[in-house]
Amino acid sequence: MSDLVLPNINKILVIRNDGIGDLLNSTPAITLLRNNYPRAEICVLTQPLNAPVLTGNPHINRILIFDRDGAHREVRDRIRFYGDLRREEFDVAIALRTASWSNFVTLLSGARYRLGRYHKRLKRTLTHRWHGKYEKGYVHEVDRNLELIRLICAGEGNRELVFNLLDQEVSFAKRQLMDWRVHSNDFLVCLHPGGSSFDKQWPSENFAHIADWLVSEFNAKILILQGPNEAHLSRNVKKLMTSPSISHAPESIRNLAALMKHCNLVICNDSGPMHIAAALDVPMVAIFGPTDHVAWKPLSEKAAIVRRDMPCWPCSAHKCKIGWECTKKLPLNFVRDEIARRVGGHLGTSAEKMSASVV
Repeated sequence: MSDLVLPNINKILVIRNDGIGDLLNSTPAITLLRNNYPRAEICVLTQPLNAPVLTGNPHINRILIFDRDGAHREVRDRIRFYGDLRREEFDVAIALRTASWSNFVTLLSGARYRLGRYHKRLKRTLTHRWHGKYEKGYVHEVDRNLELIRLICAGEGNRELVFNLLDQEVSFAKRQLMDWRVHSNDFLVCLHPGGSSFDKQWPSENFAHIADWLVSEFNAKILILQGPNEAHLSRNVKKLMTSPSISHAPESIRNLAALMKHCNLVICNDSGPMHIAAALDVPMVAIFGPTDHVAWKPLSEKAAIVRRDMPCWPCSAHKCKIGWECTKKLPLNFVRDEIARRVGGHLGTSAEKMSASVV
């Protein structure tokens, strides 16, 4: 056994309570943990919205929910939560989210070994600290997570995201598509015009133009999917289209994923669903704005990213002084040309017939 692997570890807490993409890009690190601690109970602490992406992950024993805006909004509820966490008697607590709160929770957990990154407050609460600093444009988030986990693990690990759909979820999505008169030999394209913030969202009229072009050129059927608080985006795209389309608000992240799995192509912004499509290896064209595309590109050989190179990149998107031109003025032909390359000179009846070149 490697000297890095800790002895007598029975229970591990992994803290990752931020975005869907953040959590999915942590799954390779969790896989490496499982490989090094095969008998330990691995628990992941996350938030309610993201927890379903871990369903069916064979490397995780339990999912713990911290609901900052709901069940744990009041101080007394948070104190009770932290007390319950301490009574779990974790041996290891890992702050995969780089945040002072995560470091604080590792301490509150009472774990003997506490991992995290050094460049946040409360770093002295950690027993194992990663001291490096990442510059934009060089390292993917998956690799950052693996590097942290390797403080207590042997081996390099693999970069494969883990998102396992259940058979009944796939079947339910298939029935939904049949109800919408989408057949297995149709060329089905999913549009997801949403994103976690305004700066990441390509204009609705551009999505509508691309959708009409796909219908005209490739006889595509268009499925517009939306997340919470994104109904206006789907509505705008549908209204601006001249072709018919299906607009749907999935019942859950799991249902969104199962519907995407049936699609021949996904066109989306930089978002959580982008990472879900990557984990499911669905052919995809992803639109990037100010985000570090090297760190957050979808990890799939069937994914391509489209972006506009700007002299102000890398940037601080929320302080943009030129109206997020990287996203809002990304030319239509950039996206259209990439889609044409992915589709190639023919249309298949399944995702496997799409182009699969490396991003």
